[in-house]
Amino acid sequence: MSTSESIAASLRGLIASGELPDGARLVERDLADRYAVSRIPLREAIQKLAAEGLVEQFKNRGAVVRTLSDADIDEIYALRMLLEGDAIHRAVQHMDGETLARAELVHRLLGEAATREKQGELNREFHALLYAPCGNSRQLKTISELRAQVERYERLQATLLADTPAFQHEHAGILQACIAGDAERARTMTIEHLASAMRLVKNAQRLHVPSQ
Repeated sequence: MSTSESIAASLRGLIASGELPDGARLVERDLADRYAVSRIPLREAIQKLAAEGLVEQFKNRGAVVRTLSDADIDEIYALRMLLEGDAIHRAVQHMDGETLARAELVHRLLGEAATREKQGELNREFHALLYAPCGNSRQLKTISELRAQVERYERLQATLLADTPAFQHEHAGILQACIAGDAERARTMTIEHLASAMRLVKNAQRLHVPSQ
């Protein structure tokens, strides 16, 4: 991993956790000191985040963490439903016993997770395991980038993932459809699950959007 990629990964984590909230300025001088690097790899990292939709760059203002509107969230989730629904539909046809066993284990661990950070980690792993057999690396990369754009709002939502029985119930339904080899049901349930997540994310976004 290059220096710019390492910095980009760290900044993604800070945005996802809320340490860098919506509208926060990415001050190059401060960040260069923080990471003990020159401004060149730092600027490359910021450009990566801008390309992923996490950061906006303004002439004479520098870069700020992008604030998502309701319309942005609608667009992101519309794409997620298309891409993730398609990914799991095709993945079901190629899942093996090991993949399903690992997904079952992650699902159980998610229900037992004690912190929101661990919940988020296991939630990502659960979906990644089920989508991976689709075999389309570009599609999987796009799914990951879209998820990263809204992850900060998921973490701000006080009752999400393992703290919300409905989410674990939805995960169980998706997993059972995969075990049964029912690709169409897996796609339908994944889309419904994303619709539930979108409602919670919108609520969290409205509560935490910075005042103008």
